[in-house]
Amino acid sequence: MIKNSLIIFLLFFSFSTFSQDKKNEIDLIKTTIENYYNGYINRDFMLLEKAFDHQNGTMKVPILKDEKIIGFQNHFFKDLIQKWSSREKLSDDVLKKCALTILNIDIVEQKMASAKINMKVDTITYIDILSLQKIAGDWKITNKTFVIKE
Repeated sequence: MIKNSLIIFLLFFSFSTFSQDKKNEIDLIKTTIENYYNGYINRDFMLLEKAFDHQNGTMKVPILKDEKIIGFQNHFFKDLIQKWSSREKLSDDVLKKCALTILNIDIVEQKMASAKINMKVDTITYIDILSLQKIAGDWKITNKTFVIKE
């Protein structure tokens, strides 16, 4: 009886610890995604740099021919962060129309994750699929692909 109670306690404790660790990782990933969103809409270089792997990370950008996608090419975040942060500031009215919805997060071994987000910027809604990796203890977006919701 004591042995069974001990086993049940250990299983519960292990599951509880695992659940807490996963929740902490999800919170850290959410912070990374929020840094991306807030950095993007506020043109904030530092927040964008916190969110992305600015050494090797890339975004898949459509290659268009006759208004049709014929492929994708990689653009490095180190260049994109500079471009995004130097754009003209959004007006207060436009900022009020911006919204972020994190649709899902999937974590693998607390080292790698994927996230799907819905990001509304003024009248445009982007659906992003993000790949994240834990780099030097911090979650970073290492790859991004997107579509514009019509």
